[in-house]
Amino acid sequence: MRLFIAVELVEEIKDEIERQVQRLKRLGGNIRWVKRPAMHITLKFLGEVDETRVESIEKAMDRTVEDFKSFEISMEGCGTFPPMSSKPRVLWVGLKDADPIMKLQERLEDELLKAGFQKETRAFHPHVTMGRVKGTSALRRIVEEMREMEEHPFGKMMVESIILFRSKLTPEGPIYTRLYEARLK
Repeated sequence: MRLFIAVELVEEIKDEIERQVQRLKRLGGNIRWVKRPAMHITLKFLGEVDETRVESIEKAMDRTVEDFKSFEISMEGCGTFPPMSSKPRVLWVGLKDADPIMKLQERLEDELLKAGFQKETRAFHPHVTMGRVKGTSALRRIVEEMREMEEHPFGKMMVESIILFRSKLTPEGPIYTRLYEARLK
């Protein structure tokens, strides 16, 4: 099964992301925009995992959160991967003062390493994917518009848990199923 661990977003933040996506869609472009149910902050993508390893993932998640109190995050600004490239592959919404979620993700990486999962080699950049670029038409206008939203506020929320999701890929997009939730204090 294809798995990842993430923070779910509150509806108000999803609302604001959708408003901005609708605005960007009007500019055209060949972009596969992320649908509302798929909006989240990925902490760790595990990929294909045998079902027998799910329990060890759940225990690693529990150990991760045992010393963490719930904390507030502020979603703010937009960007691209690669960063503000003229030919980006991913369009995203970022976080202001991401230190608490960075520490949570680092602890999760450590606990999953103990459970036999490899550590991510790339630096963690907490974000919500807005869209994936499939072609270059109208891309310049979209990137320019996103630069104007570098400090746009998308809302605040409390991070109270981390969720293990199963991801089933379909032609219409991925379908996510919640498998486990580890709650912060």
